Amino acid sequence: MTKTEVIVELIARQIQNGSLPPGRRLEPIRRAAEQFEVSKNTVVEAYDRLCAKGLIDARHGSGFFVSNRQIRQLAEEVAPKSLVQAVDRISLLGAQLGQEFTVRVGDGRPPTSWMQGVIPTRLAPEILAELAGDQTGYGNVFGNVSLREHIIHMHRVSGIGIEPANVLTTFGANHALDLVIRRFLSEGQTVLVDDPGYYPLFAKLDLVKLNIIGVPRTSTGPDLEALAALASTHAPRMFFTQSLCQNPTGSSVDLPTAHGILQLAQQYGFTIVDNDPFIDLPGVAGVRLGQLDQFRSVIQISSYSKLLSASIRVGYIIAPAETCAKIAELKLVTIVNSSGLAETLVSDLIGSRRYQRHIKKLAGRLAAVRVDYLERIKKMNLRSLGGEGEGYYSYLLLPPSTDEEDLVRRGAANGIFLAPGRMFRVNDKEPGPPALRINITRLENPRFYGFLQQALNG
Repeated sequence: MTKTEVIVELIARQIQNGSLPPGRRLEPIRRAAEQFEVSKNTVVEAYDRLCAKGLIDARHGSGFFVSNRQIRQLAEEVAPKSLVQAVDRISLLGAQLGQEFTVRVGDGRPPTSWMQGVIPTRLAPEILAELAGDQTGYGNVFGNVSLREHIIHMHRVSGIGIEPANVLTTFGANHALDLVIRRFLSEGQTVLVDDPGYYPLFAKLDLVKLNIIGVPRTSTGPDLEALAALASTHAPRMFFTQSLCQNPTGSSVDLPTAHGILQLAQQYGFTIVDNDPFIDLPGVAGVRLGQLDQFRSVIQISSYSKLLSASIRVGYIIAPAETCAKIAELKLVTIVNSSGLAETLVSDLIGSRRYQRHIKKLAGRLAAVRVDYLERIKKMNLRSLGGEGEGYYSYLLLPPSTDEEDLVRRGAANGIFLAPGRMFRVNDKEPGPPALRINITRLENPRFYGFLQQALNG
């Protein structure tokens, strides 16, 4: 297989398994050439072949982006209702993310400047040596051994006793969610989710034609009274939530709420799927459900993509050994294995403590930006649904008279990308309290505040 064919196959597989969603921008040619250690001409040829396959689109002056065309065609021809609904949940933000905006407070990722220096520009000799040990095999279906050892150690330090059989690596958190959904859920079953919550999850659940019911999210986690009532009435199979730094509210679960969630899971027999890409972020005050439960009722999902780089699609699942084994079977028959190269790189970053130094610096930077953000919205008589919040996100509640969609369009006209609150609600077609999902890492440019003040006053 030529170098061009290797790149084409890798990117095509990432598009097909959801690691590269519609609208995602591919790495620029120069950077891709450095990552793959090939010439720029090789990358150009690979991108041209992907364009010819209809998997990516070339946009003049902007780069190469994962195409929506094949997915939407499939939606119209194969499963009109469920698939179109699933695609629509992500196509709006995906299309906007592909455009060039000066201010990107609606983006889900931090700016490149926040991540510079942590990813080496060249692979270290020890990484190459480890990869050279098995150049032809697919490796362990449970994932890179050294990375899993680091994960086990870091969780044991937190008081969570897990073994290698409890850890399975994935192509990021979205791939992990997809594996869990496909392995344990089927059409027509009921699941509970945070509302507002993580919109790519809603798309995945729509795709399987599940009955999705929202549990109101508060500043201390899911509303326990609502959760109890819904569990009693609907007998859900799973509850998808986020313990720490929830997307989009930034709220974290406190101790009483964590105990309540676990008690309800035991009482009504549902499994908790806790998607937590901010597990390693220092200084977060919330309580992890898996830490209290020791993974009796909890499947833990995490990822390094949020804290390191969106281009590093490495995540993992922690669950009982029997559960992990069942998910590993699905992983094996669908993609064989996750990325040995990316997992080896992450393992090296942890082992060298570059990762730990990076997230410590990241946490300090987040704290400073959040203080400024909270002061500014207070002066505008606005507040966040998640209270002071933690992590990257805030769900900014707007005055009731605000036309959310008009605000988003006006923002785009001014070069400001905004994420409308409705995208994060379970029923995005019904009107709800107007809001914006704010990524506070994108607020270093003060233009957003000026625009928002003028838009709300005008």
